Amino acid sequence: MMASRDPLGERKHFEAVVARRGALYWAERTVAGKRRRDLRAERILSAAEQTAGHLDRMLEIGCGTGEYTRALAVGTAATLVAIDVTPAALALRGGPWPPQVWFAAGDVERLPFADGTFDAVIGNAVLHHLRLEHAVPEIVRVLRPAGALVFAEPNMLNPQVALERNVRWIGRLLDNSPDETAFIRWRLSRTLRGLGVVDVRIRPFDFLYPLTPRPLIPLVERMGRVCERIPLVAEVAGSLLVTGIRPA
Repeated sequence: MMASRDPLGERKHFEAVVARRGALYWAERTVAGKRRRDLRAERILSAAEQTAGHLDRMLEIGCGTGEYTRALAVGTAATLVAIDVTPAALALRGGPWPPQVWFAAGDVERLPFADGTFDAVIGNAVLHHLRLEHAVPEIVRVLRPAGALVFAEPNMLNPQVALERNVRWIGRLLDNSPDETAFIRWRLSRTLRGLGVVDVRIRPFDFLYPLTPRPLIPLVERMGRVCERIPLVAEVAGSLLVTGIRPA
């Protein structure tokens, strides 16, 4: 699971995507994609609260243009610091923002925060862009003891995810970066444990496809919740909900 991804290359890729499209992800520009974003934000917040307990300060890694930041801020009164390595994306975050939300440019491999600053470190679709052997120890460092890390990440066992990650020209059509990957959950669990995270839990979720027609969204949501509870079927969900704890 260790990867030799090029951090500068990832930044240049997203700067180019923002310049070309004015947004980072095609999936966030559809009605179903926006609903999917809100559902994922709810899952991330709920998992952070259940895993860490009391939440006063949270750090969002890879906030991009702030789409998920806004969805997260709706569901919490905690201070939310959102960082991204791409200033061009941060420049598009718009406003106004709730007073508990702060933005900054920052590199997850060299986080500009003291040890134990945050109750939770969270993010959407960011770990698969990172060099985990460099990023995860920094995430653990800025967590308080028994603080939680919570991320939603692409599932390599999902047929579309596997196709776009392994057939590069399809990935390019969907604005994937050259080095990004996806995760198989038991391998990611082993990697995180090896990097100092404890109580690692990774659950497949997310069957709402971003191109789902508006009238079908409620039905697909209900069917997706059923599929998430069926062994084997759940394994091909689009995403993985990743939780873990800094050792106390």
